[in-house]
Amino acid sequence: MRRIKVGIVLSFLALGAETARAETPSCADLRAQKEKVYGFRTSQLSEEQFDAKSKEIDAYWKQFQPINPESLRCVRGMLAAEKTDHLFQFDAASFLFQVDKTPDSLNLIRDALAQADFQETDPANYLSLALELGQRGVDIQTLAARILQYPTAVIHVSEHALDLDSDSAALFLYGSMDPTNASRALATKLDAPEAFIRAAAAHLLAEQMTEDSFRTLNTWKGLAEIKEDYRRNDIHAVMTYEPVDPAGLGNPKWTRDQVLQIIAAMPHTRKEFDRMMSTKGAEFDHEMREKKATQEELAKAVAEGEPIYGIADHTDFQNSAVATLKADDFDTIRQARRRSLYDVSDESLSEYLAYTQIMIRMLNHLDLYKDYRTH
Repeated sequence: MRRIKVGIVLSFLALGAETARAETPSCADLRAQKEKVYGFRTSQLSEEQFDAKSKEIDAYWKQFQPINPESLRCVRGMLAAEKTDHLFQFDAASFLFQVDKTPDSLNLIRDALAQADFQETDPANYLSLALELGQRGVDIQTLAARILQYPTAVIHVSEHALDLDSDSAALFLYGSMDPTNASRALATKLDAPEAFIRAAAAHLLAEQMTEDSFRTLNTWKGLAEIKEDYRRNDIHAVMTYEPVDPAGLGNPKWTRDQVLQIIAAMPHTRKEFDRMMSTKGAEFDHEMREKKATQEELAKAVAEGEPIYGIADHTDFQNSAVATLKADDFDTIRQARRRSLYDVSDESLSEYLAYTQIMIRMLNHLDLYKDYRTH
């Protein structure tokens, strides 16, 4: 399915001084042009028409330069009024997010995005924008729930060559929310009329590992109806106590305080991640090249070494965390996991899953939430 990918952000940022000096058309003119530019479906266009329409849309949004109070009011007004043209809603929401991040605009963007048509707009862009809204404090429960309605969706994130199923995509949004709010939102979906929504909600609810989630799943009667092995296995891993052999943890290389300090220093934004990669990460890479390390030696160095920009694959560190952290630290790890979802990427997902494994092992090592888990 072809989807319009106008590249609004790049086009807007790339505008030169000549465009910036151009006089912005009146809002009435922009509204009139909008009726001519939009109001189509990509599935009805030929390849040639599709390319031409993309250029036409790109040119339309360039006319909003320079950004000023009048052009902002115009965009906001058109976006608030539009209820049926989902392509325009998505493009206007994306444009507005780049130029106005006031609370009112962010909520308007959220409400417009919630009406997105995944047959016409790219769900990967939807997911990225929804995650950014959540990181800015917007309540994105409606945006997360919308993904659950598309159980067969495959969301392709081309920037990271990443393909996400609907559960993994929804995980980025529910996983980045406040855990208590996410648990309560997912619990309401356990009574959904659609079996696939109930199953996905239970799977994601188990991942939350909050008292609310344990209490809810402990009494929920729908677990036996979940057909997918991966969902049942993941829920079982969270809800069932498994004894931990202390010998399997080895001798911790890091103390509790050191573990917590290292976790606190992990990057929580793409900018922080890139900065860490270009400094400490580059030093590590240089050291490995100087040693002419093989892939096996490189993997061993990572597994045994101190984490630099993430804890994924750092086996010794993860073992130290499980061996030394206390029950009071469980929420600290949960919050660190939440902050690891700083963008829609394989790095963020790997970090989230690494923290999840630490949490499951802590559940068993410390026998946490024992009143709700099967022994």
